[in-house]
Amino acid sequence: MQASDNTGHDDALEKAGSDMGSLFDGFFGSIESLRQNTVPSPLAGDVNATIASISSDLWTPRVDRLEDDSAITLTAHLPNVPASQIHISVDTPGRIKIFGECNNQVVYERGADRVTERQLGQFEKDIPLPPSACVEQMTTAFHGPNVVIRIPKC
Repeated sequence: MQASDNTGHDDALEKAGSDMGSLFDGFFGSIESLRQNTVPSPLAGDVNATIASISSDLWTPRVDRLEDDSAITLTAHLPNVPASQIHISVDTPGRIKIFGECNNQVVYERGADRVTERQLGQFEKDIPLPPSACVEQMTTAFHGPNVVIRIPKC
């Protein structure tokens, strides 16, 4: 009787293992198609452009929000993005949008080894604001890789 209980348990484990295998094969198969330039895309001839295109769709800056009785403070972490490429819009009532473009390249060299990392693409973060936010009195400051936006409350 115990053997049949274990068999049911073994079948469930086997199915779970098979499902996980399919999941990993699907994910890593898509990564491998990028490496082999087999992605059906107009950019398929240039694997770096394809990866950059995919990466740009995935990058959203991290924004911390601190709110008290007098103001809302937003801190956007934008490493390697020059201030000239960061834009802030309050065109939509009740919302603030932080957006821009990053086109950065870092080269690491050690002996004969050379590694180049590129961060390319556009980013955008849209943040709702409470009705009490006075965007006309908003201030912006850059501190290292962070842009700090302070919006007083009316």
